[in-house]
Amino acid sequence: MKRKLSLRDSGIELTRSWRGALPAGGRDALRQLIFLVACYAAYDVVRVLVSGREVVAMANAQAIINAEKALHLYVEPFIQAKASHLHALVIFMDWFYGNMHLPATILVLVWIYLYRNDTFRFFRNVFLTMNVLAMTIFAMLPVAPPRMVPTSGVVDTLYLYSTSNYHSGILSLVTDQYAALPSLHIGYALFLSLAIYLLTTNRLARALAVAYPFVVLLAIVITGNHYLLDAVAGVIVLAVAFVANYGIAPQTVPQAMRVYSRDAHE
Repeated sequence: MKRKLSLRDSGIELTRSWRGALPAGGRDALRQLIFLVACYAAYDVVRVLVSGREVVAMANAQAIINAEKALHLYVEPFIQAKASHLHALVIFMDWFYGNMHLPATILVLVWIYLYRNDTFRFFRNVFLTMNVLAMTIFAMLPVAPPRMVPTSGVVDTLYLYSTSNYHSGILSLVTDQYAALPSLHIGYALFLSLAIYLLTTNRLARALAVAYPFVVLLAIVITGNHYLLDAVAGVIVLAVAFVANYGIAPQTVPQAMRVYSRDAHE
């Protein structure tokens, strides 16, 4: 005689279905989540370590400004001044800077895990290596962003126009104010761009992947949160992380392919 299904049976079936949606099972998904949470925890530790080093951070910021001036690269005030004539652009860049960085990163990492799980460990290792390198620099070399330097000629547009800024709210509690160099906004943006470009041949996806870092570059300059040399440092940190992991396991570097769904991939 066939047993009637109960609510408990439905719950078990739902759990099995959920686990089946994960390429390597629930335990592996939890393990990867722990890695990423530990990454953020390390960032939070660094934030506490640099607390009270404002004078050093300001001095390092002035050194970067002087270096850019010597190289004729100090264009941040000029770019921000020109952008200020387009108020809608500044508002958009404030929103973009405050809302796209982490959600976009999480979304792409989840997409890689679910649909290109065979490449996830490589990209995860590159991501973690990039963060370790950046956090080491943050701890040893705190740098104030241009928006905090009175002589920079750059203003804090988030403070002027956005309800989400570094003076109040959650941003003031969870971010390291003296982590300008290297720019992880640029590092993350290029990481996402590289991942998408390598993992699909879809033209629209690739076009967006190429454009994304340039929009991020504009955002970090217009909002007054980074110097151009910060962006260069972000590129270098990602390059070192990629090369280091490629040297360890070159066979894991993915090849470009068309990916629409897990069924199509299989």
